[in-house]
Amino acid sequence: MAAKARFAPLDFKTRLPALDGVRALAVTMVFLHHYASGTQGHEGVALDAVHALDRRFWSGVDLFFALSGFLITGILYDTRADSKFFRRFFARRSVRIFPVFYLVFSILLLLTPIFQYQWHWSHFTYLLYLGGYFSSAQVISLNHPTATVFIGHFWSLCVEEQFYLLWPAVIWLVRDRVKLLWVAFGGSVLALVFRCLWCLHQPQPGVLIIRGLPFRMDSLLLGGALALLLRGPRAETWQNSCKWLFFPSLAAAIVIFTHSDSVIDGKLLLTFGLTATAATSVGLIGMTLVPGTGIFRMFCLKPFRIVGKYSYGFYIFHALWLAAWNTLATRLAPTVHSHSLATIISLVANYSITLLAAKLSYDYFEVKFLKLKRGFEYDSELGQHKHAFATS
Repeated sequence: MAAKARFAPLDFKTRLPALDGVRALAVTMVFLHHYASGTQGHEGVALDAVHALDRRFWSGVDLFFALSGFLITGILYDTRADSKFFRRFFARRSVRIFPVFYLVFSILLLLTPIFQYQWHWSHFTYLLYLGGYFSSAQVISLNHPTATVFIGHFWSLCVEEQFYLLWPAVIWLVRDRVKLLWVAFGGSVLALVFRCLWCLHQPQPGVLIIRGLPFRMDSLLLGGALALLLRGPRAETWQNSCKWLFFPSLAAAIVIFTHSDSVIDGKLLLTFGLTATAATSVGLIGMTLVPGTGIFRMFCLKPFRIVGKYSYGFYIFHALWLAAWNTLATRLAPTVHSHSLATIISLVANYSITLLAAKLSYDYFEVKFLKLKRGFEYDSELGQHKHAFATS
């Protein structure tokens, strides 16, 4: 008799605590990449090593991609026979993603007369989740330069939303788990091929290869492949094998990162480096799902779970006033007689305030929309009385 798949189906009401820890790691990496990498590292070998590391923490985005692919694929596969498959999926995604995202743009528009923000047509492509294909990352303030808003990090939300639009149709059409695995693995290889061809014909690959779904779909699809493997008869075997994916992939990524200083121009990093990063992310996710292990217990620690719970809002808010926080660190440096110490103080204040803002946004704004999920419960939820959203 075949062994029961450990994760089939997921309980909609249960939040996997270790994955909140993974979210916390991912968002903290991206945060440090945007802020800590600004230091110059003139105070010793140790600091140089730290700066070299955080300059590569952009890979936290790939961890987010892999986690999104894992969770979304699991939900889609488990509900592929639902009577209102597309309507319920898109409605539930909308009430989770749209409110705080569009709230930010609404607030910025209201602040425009005060700070004289200079809007460009490409800024508004983010509203259609197409902003990743354009390079306007800042909304400049004419009268208060430190109030200039950075929205370039929204490109990753664009990639995920495009994936959410396409992947449900694939799962609904194919349905068979093994065939879907072939699609996921094939799409991952295709993404690597696209990146190689692009780098071969473009002397300066630029940001498109970073922000375009065809080039970045392997992280999402490999995460989805993990969800499908853990819904098969050999789920435990595949899960225990994740460490054999994680450690070799991490070693390969470290070697490639060491020889590629720039993510924009490093062709080895933009091709096989992104593949290694995707595989590392998937291996890590699989390892955190083994109850009782050290990594499971670590990611289940309360601080990780708290940051993970509010990670979506944290990600949206964290880089908006990038210029202001960097200015604070610069102006604080003469007072504390150390640029590194000033950066640390600014980082701690920034992280704390951003987390508080994300918590307030979730508790008093986002949760009101999340309750709407009750109007879009899947057939399995209705039959088992496992409701789509619980306030407790």
